[in-house]
Amino acid sequence: FLLKELDTLRAKNKKLQDKLSEKDKELKTIKLDLELQERATEAKIAEKIAALVEEVYSAQRERDEAVMARLKLANEERDEAFLRVQRLEKSLKQLENINPEENDMTLQELLNRINNADTGIDILKNGAIILNRIHRTKERKNKIIAEEMNAVIEQRDAALSQ
Repeated sequence: FLLKELDTLRAKNKKLQDKLSEKDKELKTIKLDLELQERATEAKIAEKIAALVEEVYSAQRERDEAVMARLKLANEERDEAFLRVQRLEKSLKQLENINPEENDMTLQELLNRINNADTGIDILKNGAIILNRIHRTKERKNKIIAEEMNAVIEQRDAALSQ
């Protein structure tokens, strides 16, 4: 009887060991599946991070290109302004050097010449010189004011665009 009972217990023990090894295999499979899922999740996360980094780099490149374009435009505007100033200085020198003798005379000297003139032609000539000087002075002032206004408007527009 004891031998029979021992045999049944051995059979039960064998069945339990088989079940245990089957459950152990299932546990290992579940662990492997879980590890594979974790790796897949990590891969997805890494993929999303890589896409985000690429997007950031792309945005940075676009920003850098925009900054370079603005710098190029600012340099061009600076060069244009420099050339304009040179042209204005050149034209101002030309205006001043039209008749150096007249520019050397003060307005008081011209008025004295009119007072001391003997003929009407001298009076007209000196009066024309005075009127011409007044006209040129007004033109220069208007030109300077216009250039300053244009510069102010350009600065305002540049500030607004920035």
